[in-house]
Amino acid sequence: MKIINFRLIIMFLCCLYGLKAYSQQIDTAKENMAIKLLIENYEQAWNRHDAKGLADNYTLDATWVNWFGAYYKGRADIQFHYQQVHSTYFKNTRYYTRSIEDITYPQSDFAIAHVRTGLDGDERFPGQTFEFRRLILLVKRDGLWKILAGQNAKLEKNIK
Repeated sequence: MKIINFRLIIMFLCCLYGLKAYSQQIDTAKENMAIKLLIENYEQAWNRHDAKGLADNYTLDATWVNWFGAYYKGRADIQFHYQQVHSTYFKNTRYYTRSIEDITYPQSDFAIAHVRTGLDGDERFPGQTFEFRRLILLVKRDGLWKILAGQNAKLEKNIK
């Protein structure tokens, strides 16, 4: 009798776990669209040279590493950096997203994305266009996806 009760308890717990796992399934199509919208908002803010609009895509505690390896910590620091560069050598740049290579969800409120981007108009490098691969770690807080951390890598010629 004790074995039967134990088996019933185990079966019940397995069913509960299965229901919990099922209820935590993520609607990737919906979440992918929300993340794509964030990426579009970032691109539009860049091309308006809107430092606050760019920074609004980040969490308050975000970190960012640019293609030269500079490290920025916190939304305020990131916004300050964007304000500086967009009023100087990035003031005439055009930024574009070539593709979102992938978005994965280790958890329902955490995503990892790889995004291919390009940039032209950098006054330090007249006439040159640069291609990048961005690694972006995103979190969903209060129903909104924001950038928690990321790094930009400049691609050498012929890199896929």
